[in-house]
Amino acid sequence: MQIKKPQLKIGEKTKIKANINGEEKEIVLLYLGGDKYIAFDAYCPHLGCDLEKYGVLIREEIVCQCHFSHFSIKDGKPTKGASKKPLKIYQVKVHKNELIIEG
Repeated sequence: MQIKKPQLKIGEKTKIKANINGEEKEIVLLYLGGDKYIAFDAYCPHLGCDLEKYGVLIREEIVCQCHFSHFSIKDGKPTKGASKKPLKIYQVKVHKNELIIEG
C-alpha cells in the first residue's frame, strides 16, 4: 500500500486505515525521524487495547501500557508481559514523498 507521507513530529504516531494484501486494517504509524518509520497493528493482541493511545516505544520494543505487554519492533514477538501472541509489524519504505507499507 502507498500513502502520502504524513506530517508527523519525531516520536509522534497516527492511526491509518490500510489495505494490506487485500485486507482492510487499522495500523499505527510511528515516526522516528529522517526516513525511519515503524508500522504495526493498531490493537494489542492481548486484550485489544488501542496502541495509538496506549502504545509507547521503549528502545527496541513497543509497550502496551494497558497490561504492559512488550513486543519486539523487529518481528513483533512478545518479549515480556501478559501477551503470548505476537504484534503484527509492517515494513515501511520511503519513496520520495510517499510511504510504501508492506505486510
